[in-house]
Amino acid sequence: MRLAWFFLLFFLCPFANATNQSKTIEWIVVDFAPYYIMNDRYEGMGRDESVIKLLKNALPDYTFTRTLLPASRAIHELSNPHNNYCILSLYQSEHRKQHIAFTTHTSTVGLSPSIAIRKELIEKLNLDPSKPVSLKSLLNDKHLALGVSMSRSFGSNIDNVINSSHDANIISRPGRDTLASLTYMLHKKRIDILLGYPSEHYYLAHSMGFENELTQLTLSEAPKLSVGYIGCTNNEQGHAMITLLDKALEEIAHTQNFEDILVRWLPDNLKPILEKRLRDRNESAAH
Repeated sequence: MRLAWFFLLFFLCPFANATNQSKTIEWIVVDFAPYYIMNDRYEGMGRDESVIKLLKNALPDYTFTRTLLPASRAIHELSNPHNNYCILSLYQSEHRKQHIAFTTHTSTVGLSPSIAIRKELIEKLNLDPSKPVSLKSLLNDKHLALGVSMSRSFGSNIDNVINSSHDANIISRPGRDTLASLTYMLHKKRIDILLGYPSEHYYLAHSMGFENELTQLTLSEAPKLSVGYIGCTNNEQGHAMITLLDKALEEIAHTQNFEDILVRWLPDNLKPILEKRLRDRNESAAH
């Protein structure tokens, strides 16, 4: 009888492990605020980690686990077919599609790159913060000093402006905490404008206590929205997870909680812009 139980357990255990594995989604997370906030008073309130919590509520029968990786390794590990990872808010490219399975529905929607600028400089230049401004004009006509993170792409249009503005005053900085150091330089008037994504600008200014002195302007060279998708490892389990997560994204996409998360780390002057563009996007999709 004991021998019979042994063989029964021997054959059932691998099946149980496979079942548990198929009911687990392992997320790659990176220490990059405000998408994931690891160690300050806003811990757990990052945009992407908050969307993952909504997905968990939509998939109560599944276990969500997290693996913290450096941003430089995330895509490499996700692309390894021997792994079983998913990551939120990933940009699609033709090259990535060859190695990563993507959802059809977007997992995050945000405003495209913007510039952070001191409020007093806006008044001095007589700029309207409610309207997009040309980065090319600010560099070449207004002769403002631009701060930018080294080796970071902001889309072909903006990259072309930076690369073709040979006489402009552009300060490029390397390193992991580049944006934080450039934000400090902006506050100290060592640069005039800083290029990045709106939520990044606002989070840093807020956490450093500069939010009342800095604001942001949208750029005419940038698209209206920046979208990200869920990417999973391109194997059988990854494709199964993509199908599941696509349905969950469809369920949460039009909820107030989802919209609140997307605008959480935006300054007050940009929140209505994203809210309107989200409504326009949803209405277009409905038709």
